[in-house]
Amino acid sequence: MTCARGLIGLLLAPLLAHAELQPLEDESLSQLSGQGGVYLSGEFSINKDGGVLWTTPASNNPAQWTAGQRSCAGVGTGAPAEACGMRLAIRSENNGGWYVLDNLKGIFSFEGLTLRTRTIDSGFNGDGAGFNQDVLEFGLPNEIRFKDGNFSFGVASQGGWRNNAIGAASGGDPSYQQTNIFSARIDGTIRMQGNVLVFPKN
Repeated sequence: MTCARGLIGLLLAPLLAHAELQPLEDESLSQLSGQGGVYLSGEFSINKDGGVLWTTPASNNPAQWTAGQRSCAGVGTGAPAEACGMRLAIRSENNGGWYVLDNLKGIFSFEGLTLRTRTIDSGFNGDGAGFNQDVLEFGLPNEIRFKDGNFSFGVASQGGWRNNAIGAASGGDPSYQQTNIFSARIDGTIRMQGNVLVFPKN
């Protein structure tokens, strides 16, 4: 009898395992937690110790840098050389200049970012009823904390940074120009409220 029971158990095991993979009905699914969306918290750093595009030179004088070196400390301030952060560049016209978000680095952490779908079928000055579709809703986190956050926003003649203090033979580009409109260093906490809706495009 013991052998028979063991054999029956082995035969039923695959059936039981297969039953666990069956799809759930809506009524059963509604009883599970996690149906209201996703709640996210996390911390990440961007180029905290510098990136891979440039190495940090020994001095803060661009004329003494090699082609693969760059410092993001204020030139001419007497400050020591500083590792550079991430760079994003966007050009709005084929032959136009570039908008750059430069030297983006630091540690950023957040708690309470939510992600869920939401049906828009009312509101929006009457447009919601005609829309009547699901959108993606990002609930803004309660707090975003910054540690040694840094970025600069400016305009440039090229998307990639070039050293205009050295000649082309040394890997530079004397014609390169970049004007930073503003720069910021952030340490502290920002409180946020509200959400961001992402609408589908047909």
